[in-house]
Amino acid sequence: MRVLYNTCVADPWVKVAQRLRDDYGYEPVYWIGFNYDDSENIVKELLPTACYQSYSNAWRGIFSKEIVDKAKECYVDIDFLKEIAVYELQAIKMMDRLDYDRYSFNYMERERHFLNLLKSWMACIEIYKPDLVVSAVNPHRVYDYVLYLLCKRMGIKFITFQYSMCVERIYATTNFYTVGDLFEKDYKYYLSKKDLDKKELPVEILNQFEKVLKDYSEAAPAYMKTHPVMDRKYRNFFFLVKAFIKKYDFFGKNGILRKGYVSVTMFKNRKYSLEKSRFGIIEIALKKEKNLAYSKRMHRYYSSLAEYPQTNVDYILLPLHYQPEATTSPAGDIFVNQRLCVEMLLKYTSDNYFIYVKEHPQQFMSHMLGHTNRIKEFYDDLIANPRVKLMPFELDSYSLMRNAKAVATVTGTVGWEAMMHRKPVIVFGMIWYEQCRSVLRITDETSASKIMSYIENYCYDEHDILAYLMAFAKNSIRAYHYQGRKEKMNLPEEECVHNIIGKLLFFQG
Repeated sequence: MRVLYNTCVADPWVKVAQRLRDDYGYEPVYWIGFNYDDSENIVKELLPTACYQSYSNAWRGIFSKEIVDKAKECYVDIDFLKEIAVYELQAIKMMDRLDYDRYSFNYMERERHFLNLLKSWMACIEIYKPDLVVSAVNPHRVYDYVLYLLCKRMGIKFITFQYSMCVERIYATTNFYTVGDLFEKDYKYYLSKKDLDKKELPVEILNQFEKVLKDYSEAAPAYMKTHPVMDRKYRNFFFLVKAFIKKYDFFGKNGILRKGYVSVTMFKNRKYSLEKSRFGIIEIALKKEKNLAYSKRMHRYYSSLAEYPQTNVDYILLPLHYQPEATTSPAGDIFVNQRLCVEMLLKYTSDNYFIYVKEHPQQFMSHMLGHTNRIKEFYDDLIANPRVKLMPFELDSYSLMRNAKAVATVTGTVGWEAMMHRKPVIVFGMIWYEQCRSVLRITDETSASKIMSYIENYCYDEHDILAYLMAFAKNSIRAYHYQGRKEKMNLPEEECVHNIIGKLLFFQG
């Protein structure tokens, strides 16, 4: 069994790979790793058979000479391109992350990048012949999304690990557009049981069950508290200078002071091709300043359109997702364009229903890339329909949820919170709770046409929710799998490695 590891942090994934190799014969042949965790040196020392590619090079489509040469002999299949045309649009949308100022990566350049990635991964697969791809998270960076499309076409299993409402709990899947029947067998079993007791839930799930029922000041997700702190820091000039010096090499043979520019970046410079892009220090500073100014203007513009809610009307709450992010791309599929969510809600609800849309608090924060995914016209188009109202930033989702007839989201935590607050929940994307019978998942016009009847006939069923949570618990594991997760949970590395390996072997049959 030959394995390609996609964008895996050194801890715990190197030990996972070692154990799989030594105990089960899973040979690591390719590794995409981060620049910040010394994974290149660690992988080369402990997994010498694996070809290493850095995260930043993967973003820009920079591959080894062997792959570049082989790619010249690889030719695309036009029937395959027709089959994945809708997914190519998703991939091109993912490239927003590479376009730091929104004007440096045009459509033709993005098409070129997509085709080059396709040919490069074809060459990589032909050379290294992986039987399995293990991905730490959803393939939401364009390079691994293209790899996923090829693997699906070629019958190469692609296993990824997904977040849940518990920082301590993750689950594995091979489908990135629906949970499908992953929990179904156990879900049916628990539904058939009488008198389910929430105390039977694992402690971390029980804690989340009880937490979301508290006041918002206590129930708010941890990231909602930490990101405002980061936002303030990144608006401070001296902090930015310190962070810049820490992030980039200044004094080495490839340092900024010697070269005069930053080359280890995933961002496209309009003066160069993506793979040759680089930035001077002053150039980076000016771009950062312009983007901060743009974010401030967008924040002000949104606020000028927002109005406080009327609570004596029928409305559906739709909190927007921060973008660009995996929660909508690829997990939202076509609903990565969140305007389509509003369109469906307007189309399939009564004329007296309003849609209360609230922008994500992090969308215009200084340390994020939200400025790449919003234009003024996005909000103008939403409120062109008088039934759509934008909600002020300062209102939290709990206060807006209180009088809502239903809550809609692509894949947000707010859906889980609304379930627990006895609200009908409409989801447009792939999320761990989507198959709960208390939830309506929208995938097409047929399911969308059920929105009104679902809301009108909704009846809170705690037994259903408990059954689903118990099924989720049985099919998820306690493990950290991505950057920043280990520090948030008390779990020995050995237990984490053991749990991840167990889940991978389960999926391998």
